[in-house]
Amino acid sequence: MSRGSVHLYERELEIATLAVRRASILTKQLSDSIAQLQANGTQIKEDKSPVTVGDYASQAIINHAIKKNFPLDEIVGEEDSADLQGTSPEATGLSQRILELIKQIQQKTPESSSKIGELDNLPDIYKSIDYGNSEGGSSGRFWALDPIDGTKGFLRGDQFAVCLALIVDGQVVLGVIGCPNLPEVVTSNTNVLGLKGGLFSAIKGVGSYYTSLFGLNGFIPLQQQERINMKQNTDPTLLKVAEGVEKGHLSHSTQSRIKTKLGFNSETVSNQTLNLDSQVKYCILAKGQADIYLRLPINDTYREKIWDHAAGNILISESGGQVGDIQGNPLDFGQGRFLNSKGIIAANKAIFNTVITAVDDVLKN
Repeated sequence: MSRGSVHLYERELEIATLAVRRASILTKQLSDSIAQLQANGTQIKEDKSPVTVGDYASQAIINHAIKKNFPLDEIVGEEDSADLQGTSPEATGLSQRILELIKQIQQKTPESSSKIGELDNLPDIYKSIDYGNSEGGSSGRFWALDPIDGTKGFLRGDQFAVCLALIVDGQVVLGVIGCPNLPEVVTSNTNVLGLKGGLFSAIKGVGSYYTSLFGLNGFIPLQQQERINMKQNTDPTLLKVAEGVEKGHLSHSTQSRIKTKLGFNSETVSNQTLNLDSQVKYCILAKGQADIYLRLPINDTYREKIWDHAAGNILISESGGQVGDIQGNPLDFGQGRFLNSKGIIAANKAIFNTVITAVDDVLKN
């Protein structure tokens, strides 16, 4: 893309970027406060209120920005405000905390307010959260939002993401992912380098891009960002696999057999496996720091939610990769709030079909 060129979704990208960045600053602040409490010896494992507050506040900020600029667009969001609007002390306390946090973050990001607006009262916050009630579908424009993707990583002070995608007539055309805790370079689970905080963007037909998430005022046009591309590795000694951290979404033993089938050396495979929460996995693939993402189905009836994969899907496809279900079929984001497919496989185009064959062989046996 040449300097000064304009793409079809220029305004949508600017609004999405400003909203995701503001929400990322808020959620990063919350995640850091949890990590500090844990460092001080405070036990918070049973206290889910920080992630609850973060989810609601992030969704309110982003939904408000979308509706201010694109009032006819629908939003498929994860949360609704019903529990917040109760009269219990817990609901009242959570609501006040959300309002306070949003006001604080707006004061920290005043340069964005002219474009994405501000929220200063609870009725408007509830209204904004509930804009996420769309059922999606195969026609028209709607956004898919995951306000905090990777709850466990968020609570550990580890990897999580704020993920937003625009879907038009069932096709993902834009994705923006804020990764507040992601270092610039991830080589292995124990070897990372560079400043934390990455912003990843992709536009259909334009490419995938990376820039710093923090320390920048306003919107940075794509032509001033770093164009990123997947590597097209096929050699098992060079390949790296991104997997989840939690076992609830996968079987590590099954994935180990898949890697064996692909030719990974048992003595080096641990250093070629990156365990990360959330759509951060898509981001490191797009940046060329990993080659394969395996997310096997939990069971025969489980279906993935579209907000967990929409932004990552276009980030991969625009950086030289391919995403599909465990049969290799493209993901269909026009069937409502869920994907009608089993599992998720992402890889560079050179190795994708080989990975699908290995997955099929292992799961059959």
